[in-house]
Amino acid sequence: MIKYNSEMKSFIRNFIALLFITILLCAGVTILNVNIIKNKVVENNQAIIGKILTELPNMEEEIIDIITQGNSKENLSLGKDILSKYNYDKNISLANEPIISESIKYIFNINWIFVSIILILCLVLALYYFRKIYEDIKDMTDYVYNSSEGRNFDMKNRNQEGQIGLLKTELIKMTNILKEKVELLNNEKIFLNEVISDISHQLKTPMTSLIILNDLMYEDLPKETKIEFLDKIKSQLNRMEWLIKSMLKLSKVEAKVIDFEKKEVKVSELIKKSISPSLISMEIKNIELTVNGDENISYIGDINWSCEAFVNIIKNCVEHTDTNGKINISYEENPLYCEVVIKDNGEGIDKKDLPHIFKRFYKGKSSKDDSVGIGLAMAKSIIESQNGDIYVKSEKNKGSEFHIIFHKTYGD
Repeated sequence: MIKYNSEMKSFIRNFIALLFITILLCAGVTILNVNIIKNKVVENNQAIIGKILTELPNMEEEIIDIITQGNSKENLSLGKDILSKYNYDKNISLANEPIISESIKYIFNINWIFVSIILILCLVLALYYFRKIYEDIKDMTDYVYNSSEGRNFDMKNRNQEGQIGLLKTELIKMTNILKEKVELLNNEKIFLNEVISDISHQLKTPMTSLIILNDLMYEDLPKETKIEFLDKIKSQLNRMEWLIKSMLKLSKVEAKVIDFEKKEVKVSELIKKSISPSLISMEIKNIELTVNGDENISYIGDINWSCEAFVNIIKNCVEHTDTNGKINISYEENPLYCEVVIKDNGEGIDKKDLPHIFKRFYKGKSSKDDSVGIGLAMAKSIIESQNGDIYVKSEKNKGSEFHIIFHKTYGD
C-alpha cells in the first residue's frame, strides 16, 4: 500500500479540483458548440425559406409544416438525388459549404481558448509547487550555509508535514550533532592544552631541584654529601614518576578514553582493597577504623578504578586526622542507589576551600607542602564516570564526611 505524504495529498487534491474544473469547461464548451451548430442550421433554413417564399409565397404553410414536423425518408432521398446532380453530397469541400466552415471556425476558436485556459491552469499549478519546493530548498541551503559559517539562522516551516518537513527536521538534527562534535573537539583541544600546561607546571619544581643537585654532584664533595644528594635525586625522581602517572590517569579519565567495566562490585570487597594502602599510616597514627554495612550490598561498576578513587579519599582522611583519631566507613543501599559514607573527626575543611576541593591542583589552607591537589579531583572524575556522584560535608575542627553515591541503572 502506498503511503501518501502531505505534499502528494495536496497535489492530488489540487489536481482533482483542476480535473473537475476541466470537466465543467468541457461540458460548457460542448453545449456552446451544439448551440453554434444549431444556430447556423437555423440560419441556413431561414435563408432557404426566405428564398423559396420570395418566389413562391403561396407555399408558406406547406414549407413550415415540413420544417417543424420533420422530413420523411422519401423527401430525404429525393433531396439527395437532386443535390447530387450539382455535386452537393458528403464529398463536398468545406470551402463550398459556408455553414460548416463557419461553424468549424467558431468551434476551433472556442476550443483553442478552452485548451489555453487548461494549459494555463496546469502551468500555474506546476509553478506553484515548483516555487514552493524551490523556497524550501533555498531555505535549507541558507540554513546549512549560515550554520557552517557559525551564524544562527531560523529555518522557516521547520515543523511542516511531509517529506520536506522530515528532511528539515533531520537536517537540523544533523547540524546540531555536528555543532556538538565541533564543540567537543574544541573542548578536547582546550583540555589537552590545560593538561600539558599543568604537567609542565607541576614538573617544573622537581626538575629544577634535579638540575641543581646534578650540578652539585660535579663538585668535589664528601662521599656522605653525594649519597645525601643521590637520595634526594631519587626522591625527586620517584615524586616525578608518581606525578606523571597520576596526571596521565586523571587525563584519561577526564578525556573519557577509558572503558570502565560494568560488573557487579561488592562494596565490602572494594573497601577492604581501598583500606589496605593506608593501614600502616593508620597504625602509626593510632587511628581507630570502623566499617559498617551489609556484606551483600553491591553496584555495577569497575572495582579497580573505584578502588583508585576510594584510596585517594581514605588517604585524604588519614592525612587530615590527628593521632588517636577516628575514621568510620558505612554503606547502605535503596532501590535507587548505593551510598558509601567515609567520615573522619580530623581538622575539617575551611568554608572557603570546600567548593574547590575537587578541582585539579587545588591546595587548601590545611594542605601539606608536598601535596599536589590531584587525588580528590581524580576520585571525583572516576566516580562520575561510573554513573555516580560525590559530595562532602565538613566543619572546621569537627571533621569531614564524604558521600559517594552510585546510581542503579536498569536494562544495561
